[in-house]
Amino acid sequence: MTMKQTQHAQNVVNSFKNLIPDSLENDIGDAHFDELALLIESAISAAVLQEMEKTADQIDKLAHDVRNFAEHFDK
Repeated sequence: MTMKQTQHAQNVVNSFKNLIPDSLENDIGDAHFDELALLIESAISAAVLQEMEKTADQIDKLAHDVRNFAEHFDK
């Protein structure tokens, strides 16, 4: 995970903490908030990887199209 993803996950957790009453925050506890941050980080990573795969597929198709164009350019 990148530091940006880690920080963003922590920001989401902190925002959530600000939405709930202090008593509930204490009941939930730091360990569960740490787990929540890891879940958020994992979700971010999964989304990023999915988009990177789509981009890689587009680049692969573009490379194939350029190669095909180059092979038939003179014909």
